[in-house]
Amino acid sequence: MTRTISKARTKRELIITAWDDLGRIRVGASELRKIQSSIHDQFGAGAVESPAAIARVLADAGAELRHPEVIEFDARWRNAKIKGEAKRFRGFEAFVAGGPLRLKQAEAFIKKLERLRNEAERAGDKAALRSAQTIAVDARQLAHSMARNLSLDQTTRTVQAEIAEWLAVWIQTPNLLREWLELRRRSPEFRNQFLTEKSK
Repeated sequence: MTRTISKARTKRELIITAWDDLGRIRVGASELRKIQSSIHDQFGAGAVESPAAIARVLADAGAELRHPEVIEFDARWRNAKIKGEAKRFRGFEAFVAGGPLRLKQAEAFIKKLERLRNEAERAGDKAALRSAQTIAVDARQLAHSMARNLSLDQTTRTVQAEIAEWLAVWIQTPNLLREWLELRRRSPEFRNQFLTEKSK
């Protein structure tokens, strides 16, 4: 397998070649883990793609996916990645314990990210800014994965979809999140979905 893969010039080519070498079998967690390992070996740790990203490439190439397994593996992988990043910053550990966040927890998490971003900007610390962005992107993807995870109840999935939206706004326009969130909470859609929920 290594001999064939070593000829791959791009990550996409490597992903498909690795799948070919596995016998073009149905793709689940084990296959994705092996392909991630191949990417790591050839392109380095920073180049490793998420399980969901690899699965998309393979689906485009005609692979049959074991969807629940892919989604659960992607959520576990992202959670581990967030934990790794969060270890660098005191105070984030409580937010990456592994379970779905509630809305109030998500708001506290985003406030912490915003404080980190502001401190990093004032200090001119580009590495800390990148880390805050990485934590937010991975947290958003994790929430998005949980929103699609049919093993979770509908209320939890709805909350995770909402959290993913909040994080998307913070990632794109962090300075506007506070005002956006106030407007969002006043919207009929939000009030109908979350006003009576214990998760708010």
